[in-house]
Amino acid sequence: MFLPRPAVFLLFLLLAALPAPVSAATGTEMGDAAPAGAYASAGERKLTEREVLILARILAGQGRRDEAVTLYRELMRRGRVREYRIEAAFQLAGIFMLEGSFRDAALLFQDILRMNPDLARVRLELARAYFLNGDYEDARLQFELLKGSGLPPEVQEKVDLFLTRIRRMKDWSVSLDLSLVPDSNINQASGGEEECIAFGGMLLCRPLDGEKGGMGLSAGGSFDQYLRFSRDFGLRNSISVQALEYEQGSFDDYQLFLASGPRRTFEQGELSLQPTFRKRWYAGRQYSEEYGLRLDAQWSWQRFILSGELSWSAIRYADSYVDSFLRGNIFAVSTQARYVLNDRTFVQAGLACQEDNTRSDAQSSTTWRYALGLYRILPFGLSFFGELSFSPSTYHGSQWYITRDYRIDSLQRKDRTWQFFASLSSSSFEKYGITPTLQYVYTKRDSNIWTCAYTRHRLNMAFRYRF
Repeated sequence: MFLPRPAVFLLFLLLAALPAPVSAATGTEMGDAAPAGAYASAGERKLTEREVLILARILAGQGRRDEAVTLYRELMRRGRVREYRIEAAFQLAGIFMLEGSFRDAALLFQDILRMNPDLARVRLELARAYFLNGDYEDARLQFELLKGSGLPPEVQEKVDLFLTRIRRMKDWSVSLDLSLVPDSNINQASGGEEECIAFGGMLLCRPLDGEKGGMGLSAGGSFDQYLRFSRDFGLRNSISVQALEYEQGSFDDYQLFLASGPRRTFEQGELSLQPTFRKRWYAGRQYSEEYGLRLDAQWSWQRFILSGELSWSAIRYADSYVDSFLRGNIFAVSTQARYVLNDRTFVQAGLACQEDNTRSDAQSSTTWRYALGLYRILPFGLSFFGELSFSPSTYHGSQWYITRDYRIDSLQRKDRTWQFFASLSSSSFEKYGITPTLQYVYTKRDSNIWTCAYTRHRLNMAFRYRF
């Protein structure tokens, strides 16, 4: 871009009068850079990247935003100094915010954080852009992370205010999932080849099912609607559908879940009570129906975010034989505490208990679950979540089984299940509303009944679309 000599003279006067610009993104003073190609020139002299950035800010301040946008885009595309490219993107996103193009602004803020995820100011502006665009779930995560960013107290108060407004303003959320599911042990086989019993001086044996691996395809979606009757009171309606199909049709699993009930929000959290219904089809047949009641609560205080769930359900099975000993009630309670370490990281701990009361004491059980997890935003737009859990289960009555030394015995079954879950997701396709995610689940169950123990590896290559 060639400038007339009077314009260049005016620019030189402004440069002499102004201090080096302070980056709104990084909060650091930015020094001169080497000449930036042919961004602008006057006679034989080319403007430096710093001068182009200052000129763009002057043009934007004069209301000549189109010209400023052109300079910012050119600097983002061809700039040699990373800090100037980041500042140009930040200033351009600011113009989009002023013009109400919140989605475009959010994409630019995401681009900046992919280059440098430690910029708390940019994360704050990203959260605001999400909020103003109505992307409340994305905004909520970013605002929660900002609780650990060390922002000034007055800014932290505004963050809490935004979180309160999100709880009160969100109307609905929809997400769709599609994933490939390679599984090493679909049928949860123990790995044993046969079980035998000694009878009349002979061994009578039967083969055990071997581990069956396969490739599955999972598809599902969830819809939550928040119908508001007043600022803090309304109705929460939930629908979710999940389908999982394997090459072997005998392991296909379909589920439908419905819930609707009152919801109460307050300054630091929310509370909802919902009657629930769940229907399940397994291996191409109706398997069970479940009716229940669920109470959900969430409360936040500074860097702590606490959530809990209390539920009861009655389950009935379509097959009369299965129903004759498995029909019963399920009572569950869980709590989860999350602590935000900084604007990229949180840790969480979970405790849960589930009581299954069936017609058969041998199939009734009490299961506890202890979990510890870590979430971390990585460079290049990646996010990692890992969780390790331990779940001991004790069954209420004794059951018969065949021992490894060929006898028939009975005992009270006890299981211990270890599970490791890891998830890696990317924001690279944010402009399309798609989040690709790679998940891995390792499960190992030990049991005092050897045929009930198993090891399983499962991989999910998922694509989530949320709007």
